[in-house]
Amino acid sequence: MSYELNELPGMTVMGIHTRLSNAELNKLGDLWRRFHAMGDHKIVEARLNDMHCCVYCEYEGDHTQPYTVVIGCEVAEGTPAVEGMKAVRIEAGKFAVYKRPYERPNPVFATWEEIWATPSEDLDRSYQADFDRYGAAEGITVNVGVR
Repeated sequence: MSYELNELPGMTVMGIHTRLSNAELNKLGDLWRRFHAMGDHKIVEARLNDMHCCVYCEYEGDHTQPYTVVIGCEVAEGTPAVEGMKAVRIEAGKFAVYKRPYERPNPVFATWEEIWATPSEDLDRSYQADFDRYGAAEGITVNVGVR
């Protein structure tokens, strides 16, 4: 699986959130269903673009340990969090960027399975923040923080 190493600017994402581990991925599906059911109307005034983001952050260790997931939209830094939502800051840095087209089945889970199976000497993850970005014309990017 190929990726590009890119320096990406920092950004803030606000959205609904949960804490989970890879043994509880059903919670991630539930969170996406909740996001689509509620729409993004609660943060639409604050959003900076039409993209949706899924951020993986607050890792307790590596990908086998619990972490926080936030599904939402990019907002300006310092935007006050809407009730029931969490705002997370992704710091600027180096990311392994996997580009995927929109297709069925959704390629994101298969991409993450390949990332999880990649030895650390081949992909030196930082475990600070990773994120998926969904854009209409751009398709999907899976962005993995690296050292």
